[in-house]
Amino acid sequence: MCLRSRLIQRSLLSAAGFSKNSLAALMRYFVLASALIFTASAAHAESQDFDNYTIHYIAVGTTFLTPEIAQQYNIVRSNRRAFLNVAVIRNNPDGSTTPVAATVTGGKSNLLQQSGDIEFAEIHEGEAIYYIGQFDFSNAEIIRLTVNVQPEMTGAVREIEWSTQLYSD
Repeated sequence: MCLRSRLIQRSLLSAAGFSKNSLAALMRYFVLASALIFTASAAHAESQDFDNYTIHYIAVGTTFLTPEIAQQYNIVRSNRRAFLNVAVIRNNPDGSTTPVAATVTGGKSNLLQQSGDIEFAEIHEGEAIYYIGQFDFSNAEIIRLTVNVQPEMTGAVREIEWSTQLYSD
């Protein structure tokens, strides 16, 4: 990853209230997201706040990953394959943040109403916890994604829906 990306990552994480220790632990999570954010204009990370949780999510074609990173996370690289990356952060009363485990499910559909489920794998790296789900797509296809998140496996399920257009290389 380039120095500029690392500096931006550190600035964003520091602004979000991550401690120095959690910054190092969460850096690997953001390797995936930031590399994609800065190289793919069509892909951008988003987040939504729900009560005292912030859910971060991004959908990107797998060819934006290097073969080494894809292999490390068991992601199949293909010009017709994409992945979702989801992370859940608890916003603590003292202003700090804590990555938390969650139940994450999801699915996708296209304009022809063809749909499918997306299975997520939970990844732990230090203090970081995130979820990766893979799916197939066709070039220039507009995909409607739905992710259901139940932070800390209790309470309400938060639903996030958005559309994105993915392109083959």
